Amino acid sequence: MHFIAVDGGGSGCRAVFADASGRVIGRGEGGPANIASDYDAARQNIFTAIETAMRPLDAPKIRAVLGLAGANHAPAAEALAAELPFPARVVQDVTTSVRGALGPEDGIVAAIGTGSFFARQLGGQQHAIGGWGLRLGDEGSGAWMGRALGMRAGRALDGFCPVTPLLRDFLDEMNGRNGLIAFSLDATPADWARFAPRVLQSTDPAAVAVREAAQTEIREAIALLQPEEPLPVTWLGGLGQGLAVQDWPQRAAKGNALDGALALAMEDAFWTS
Repeated sequence: MHFIAVDGGGSGCRAVFADASGRVIGRGEGGPANIASDYDAARQNIFTAIETAMRPLDAPKIRAVLGLAGANHAPAAEALAAELPFPARVVQDVTTSVRGALGPEDGIVAAIGTGSFFARQLGGQQHAIGGWGLRLGDEGSGAWMGRALGMRAGRALDGFCPVTPLLRDFLDEMNGRNGLIAFSLDATPADWARFAPRVLQSTDPAAVAVREAAQTEIREAIALLQPEEPLPVTWLGGLGQGLAVQDWPQRAAKGNALDGALALAMEDAFWTS
């Protein structure tokens, strides 16, 4: 038996190919892989990553676990699993991220990247909130912050708040009001998320306001998940540490979502649950 593990989100995807002992013998990468927001592009990127990872060996027996953004949209997850030429389970990236980060231990996971989700693992049971995508949520995420910067720029043009240097540069890049409107009509979460580093790195009042709003959303989500005896928080994602709030103890991740997907792929009980 050989195993494939995939971790896919709004900015890209990664795949590993492992032998029966769990030793990784091949790796692959692909582009954005949110199967709910753009199924066809995500499918192509995921297949590219898997095919690249499998090039070292053509194994006769394979099973795979794919932890993907958008897998909470059941029809997309079922369709992708049916298209793969080997037994596969397509699950939300929260499932693989929590498994990779916490192993069997209790704790809270706050995952902040292009999108966001929050999860509690307690007594072997997971409870997750968020992960609704930018149209309905993804509070505190890179895409959320980028869009918040765009919204603040629009409000500044209307006179609700000052046009700060950061907002002026942003509007110049957008070619003003009309350009901002045009950008917003077609922008993907990844398009908005590319502005998040400016928000995190700047001391501009607009950046501070957006950053504080993001941390307020994050704090409320974690507080909602905390049991009576608070659990430590593990921060994941490219923006996790940059937005970490200090209200609770922190605990480093044991591994990443790809490690979690591989562990589940190798776990017989996962396939019978």
